[in-house]
Amino acid sequence: MRKILIATNRQKVLDFLIRYPGNEFLEKEIQKATKISKSGTNFALRDLAKTRLVKKQKRGKISFYSITFDHPIVKQLKVLETLVNLEPLMEKVKELSRKIVLYGSCSRGENTSESDIDLFIVTNNSNLIREAMKKNKKSEKIKLIVRSPLEYIEMEKTDPTFCKEVELGITLWEFKDES
Repeated sequence: MRKILIATNRQKVLDFLIRYPGNEFLEKEIQKATKISKSGTNFALRDLAKTRLVKKQKRGKISFYSITFDHPIVKQLKVLETLVNLEPLMEKVKELSRKIVLYGSCSRGENTSESDIDLFIVTNNSNLIREAMKKNKKSEKIKLIVRSPLEYIEMEKTDPTFCKEVELGITLWEFKDES
């Protein structure tokens, strides 16, 4: 999926910087990490700085680049980054689930590199879901909340604040009864 969505030099540079919000990089570091030519990296950074998606800060003769954390487009791109990263895992657990919701800072594009990925799953198979999560290499960053269908229904009364947070999240998958 990543290869389809991130193909141009600009997209590769933006993708790299989005994964490290709050960090500053030299052009050479970005070039090495993205495996783009020196001129390709330079052109991409120049274009991205013009759009204000990327900040360029000069210190002496050296330029440092970082993502513009609070830009609305950057926030949406960060959400997309999270969704692309979660896609393989969602394919594994959706058949065991009734509903899967991404909530919290990752669903709003406000996450930092230290942020957890907050997932809420409604299932009758909580043990199988937890096993599948443990097998995933990104599982250490995932903060998983699992509820049964009944607990999910009762959640509006027992924990309305958390329920509202989940409702504001992004539904990644939901079982649709075709009958």
